[in-house]
Amino acid sequence: MTTHSETQWMACDGTAMHAVRWLPDSEPTVVIYLIHGLGEHSGRYSNMAEYYASLGIEVVSFDLRGHGKSDGQRGHCDDFSQMMKDIDCFLYQVSKIDTGKPHFIYGHSLGATLAIKYAMSHPGEYNGVILSAPMFKPAFEPPRWKVTLGRYIQSIWPTLSLSNEIDMNALCRDKVLLENHKDDPLNHDRISAKFGTQLLEEGERLLKEASHVNFPLLIMHGDADGLTCHKASTLFSARAGDQCTLKIWEGFYHELHHEPEKEGVFNYCLDWMNRHS
Repeated sequence: MTTHSETQWMACDGTAMHAVRWLPDSEPTVVIYLIHGLGEHSGRYSNMAEYYASLGIEVVSFDLRGHGKSDGQRGHCDDFSQMMKDIDCFLYQVSKIDTGKPHFIYGHSLGATLAIKYAMSHPGEYNGVILSAPMFKPAFEPPRWKVTLGRYIQSIWPTLSLSNEIDMNALCRDKVLLENHKDDPLNHDRISAKFGTQLLEEGERLLKEASHVNFPLLIMHGDADGLTCHKASTLFSARAGDQCTLKIWEGFYHELHHEPEKEGVFNYCLDWMNRHS
């Protein structure tokens, strides 16, 4: 039996934020901090969280600003550093987990970009980091003119809301889940000119800094991911060195945790966490 709870909290700048927790029916042995992806929310990870909770693992998460039940313009953040502050505040003031137990940061897509950026500036505060389909580079090359235009627009109108151009059919191969995604009012397809530009720039910066990784890191990516580039994950892993484990899932789309073979993904993560607990 899993206990699911939700709560509200205030970010350091006064933004109202939403958090969730999945607790096992026995004393947790491990804790996972979960950071969700662009245009979605923490509730979309309930199946994965309940699976881990059934095995004695506590999962805690929150909706990023501009996402889900948290406040803020949809798909916008003034600066990546603000999201870093949100993560730090949640991890060490709001979640109130027992940090004496093994605990891991798990991020998907945008959440993976945030997770590795946070982890590289806060080494030694967790047992390891798991990245699912990180956004180091998009799977397609954006037209150069569009990137240039985006950088110009963000300098004069940073909050301009644009479509994130995510093809919902590229998320996973589960057709029922895709229909549920379309009907979920908490999902959105927005990203601001400034945040979109920052996301691309941050991915490039992280690839250059990959050799700075000095903690256990697992990177997972589907080689049929049409949204984020699995080759960039391979490059990051090679530059990160022995601390990094790379797992490429053959034929998998973007959301590994929603693919028909998702239990294999869950168990692979579980084995890796057990080795680093």
